[in-house]
Amino acid sequence: MKRYRWLIAALAAFVAIGWGEAGPGAGAAYPERPLTLLVGFVPGGSMDLSARALAKAAEKILGQPIMVENKPGGTGTVALAALLSQKHDGYTLCGTPSSVLIRVSQQQPVPFKPFTSFRAVIGFTEPQLGIVVKSDAPWKTLGDLALYAAKNPGRVKYATTGVGSTTHAAVEAIAQRDRLQLIHVPYKGSMEALTALLGGHVEFAALTSELVPAVKAGQARLLSVMSEKRSPKYPSVPTLKEQGYDFANDAVFAVVAPADIDPSVAGRLEEAFAAAAKNKEYLETLDRINMIPVYYNGKAFDAFLRHHWKVINKSLTASGAIREAATKPE
Repeated sequence: MKRYRWLIAALAAFVAIGWGEAGPGAGAAYPERPLTLLVGFVPGGSMDLSARALAKAAEKILGQPIMVENKPGGTGTVALAALLSQKHDGYTLCGTPSSVLIRVSQQQPVPFKPFTSFRAVIGFTEPQLGIVVKSDAPWKTLGDLALYAAKNPGRVKYATTGVGSTTHAAVEAIAQRDRLQLIHVPYKGSMEALTALLGGHVEFAALTSELVPAVKAGQARLLSVMSEKRSPKYPSVPTLKEQGYDFANDAVFAVVAPADIDPSVAGRLEEAFAAAAKNKEYLETLDRINMIPVYYNGKAFDAFLRHHWKVINKSLTASGAIREAATKPE
């Protein structure tokens, strides 16, 4: 009888230890405490505002607060590296544009593998991108600006959201085709770049959705959009492709986790954020900050990355911007 009792006690202890080691993904308890969402750009920009809106909707579903922490730098790579330095337990996530993973990483070495270091929770929105000048600038079209830059090599400055960003790549495509010598002034986000433009520190800027309020207010003039088709908001403004430049936006904003988090935690996060993306207040916020709602689950976002990596690599190597990708994708 004593031996039987000892076996029962040992079995109970084993089960208790097993449940304790199973981690937050083992049961329905996750999440048991607040989450942190890192954002790789400064507060007030389209990445920051859209991520905060989605986090607010998701925390109602998850039942825990989601604290947004801005970690700008490295055109978004600092936040992604910081994510990997934390425990891979699903309590720290990162909001990032896809372009940081598949464009920036080709142009500079980064401390992660774009295809295999992360697991996408959701791809949730796209920015409206465009080329703008101050409203009192003499250039009425992108052709006017390009002609001026050609006649004044090394004198025209432009602002973007960072080295290797989609906005930077768009201007590089313009400069390469028209053989322009421009001065790039990178910033940590569109708000800073817009401020530089309005302050007269640069002649033009390539921006994300922050350009819309400035255009509405009559502070800036939109010369071109970067989408595949013309924006419904600006049907009279031509795309870069319509003007002969082989470039279109490849940026989708996403929330990612470390690739090796518990599968049940990843599933819980995907479900919660997918539901959050349907939230009325969240969608109203996207409309207010001039973002376009989209939806990619983890598998679809991975396919998006792999496809656009090849497209971007072909473009960058053909233009001479790189000889080969600075970072191996996996």
